[in-house]
Amino acid sequence: MVPSNWLRNLAINKLSRHNLAARVLANTVCPDFDILEKDKYGKPYFESSEHKISITHAGNFAAFQFKEKEDCGIDMEQITNRIERIVPKFMREDEKEYLKHNYNGMYAVWCAKEALYKYYGLKSLDFRDHLKLEYKPLKDSGILKGYIKKEEYYKELELSYEFFDEYLLIHTI
Repeated sequence: MVPSNWLRNLAINKLSRHNLAARVLANTVCPDFDILEKDKYGKPYFESSEHKISITHAGNFAAFQFKEKEDCGIDMEQITNRIERIVPKFMREDEKEYLKHNYNGMYAVWCAKEALYKYYGLKSLDFRDHLKLEYKPLKDSGILKGYIKKEEYYKELELSYEFFDEYLLIHTI
């Protein structure tokens, strides 16, 4: 259940059921935190806490990540063929080894970059120019290494991933 003080700030009839589910999950995990807000870049945060949070949803699932005073990013996608048409928009030449894993490889790059994008939180990142995923053969679950580089900003991050059913969940560690 979403607390009544959260409902005052929501356009409830404009929220998707996935977005609402992510908010319910956030409140379930952190019931003592105040209202879930979004900053000017769309990054969610708790008004009353120094915890950093990230939310995602896909298909029938929602996921929520939080860390104390440290940025985080999480993404989940349902694996389908719809990603094929946008691969050139996000995959770098040095990431194409992931293509040997077919859709799982395409989604590994996409989800990792979405998680990095959410970690950065300031928008204005180009998925090909500013984000990079180092190649590592994929298993059912594991750790990948990603990079954010934009002007003077540079961050190297580990990302945990897990394939389940027909989904992929990736989050910063």
